[in-house]
Amino acid sequence: MAKKDINTVYVRLPDRLGWMTTFSDMVTLLLTFFVMIIAMSSMDSKTLQESFGFFRSVAGPLEFPYEHETKVQHNLVKPEPRIIELDSEGLQRNIMLSLRDQVTRQVAPRGLDLFEVVETDRGLAIRVPGDVLFAEGSAEVKKAAGALLGAIAQNIRGTSVTISIEGHTDDVGSESSNWTLSLQRAIRVTDFFVYSLDMPPGRFCVAGYGELKPIATNETVTGRQKNRRVEIILLKDRI
Repeated sequence: MAKKDINTVYVRLPDRLGWMTTFSDMVTLLLTFFVMIIAMSSMDSKTLQESFGFFRSVAGPLEFPYEHETKVQHNLVKPEPRIIELDSEGLQRNIMLSLRDQVTRQVAPRGLDLFEVVETDRGLAIRVPGDVLFAEGSAEVKKAAGALLGAIAQNIRGTSVTISIEGHTDDVGSESSNWTLSLQRAIRVTDFFVYSLDMPPGRFCVAGYGELKPIATNETVTGRQKNRRVEIILLKDRI
């Protein structure tokens, strides 16, 4: 019986120590990982930015490792404020002069020239003699005086000034009675402006001074006549 040829197959078994190569790689990676964790925990954010700045520049667009704050100084010259002073006294004077001209121009041609317009330190004063407005010793406004008061109201109605109505008397009689009469006359004139001429009551203030503020001597008839008056004052500090 002839012998059969036997084919010999050699099988190479893996090295029993080959696993150590993989294990050593894993240990190395773990060690590197833990070293990085420890290092990162002890580094501040600025150090980390500086450390990884290189990798960012390699992997992506070129960037600065860290940003520098750029300070821009603006040396602006601030203009000095210009203070424009208004001549309030001059403005008030112009208003008063305009009112005076209006009152004089509108009232005088009607023959109602029994009044005087003067400038005072308080404003424009329209002085109306008491004999023109009232009967002797009376506080009732004469019917004939309505035209004069109406003409005055026509010229001051369009303004916003505060109007002070002030009554005055001469020194005849007692001081208390003169004081009462002067105040009553001022009130009656104010009532005429408000109720007969429909002017706003909030624009008026009333005062009575009796014989305390004369503008002429009380030794003569003419002087006493001048002192008996009602002044319609457009207060310049209330314009």
